[in-house]
Amino acid sequence: MKDLKPIYSWAVAHGESRIIDRILVRMLPELLKSEQKLTSQTLEQASTVMVSESLYAHFLNVAEELVGQAYQA
Repeated sequence: MKDLKPIYSWAVAHGESRIIDRILVRMLPELLKSEQKLTSQTLEQASTVMVSESLYAHFLNVAEELVGQAYQA
């Protein structure tokens, strides 16, 4: 299990205003497959958001693509 919160914070800092909503829309098929309920509000309010390593990797790929740069922790 890995924490999505650092990627969320990075995307918010480096992406446009609605970047998290755009990431979640692209992630929707994966979220449904894994029966993961994840919203922008959940990501904003939680101190940690633990997900499987495969979901983490997919979220990271989508975030990097939409932000337009490599993730830097």
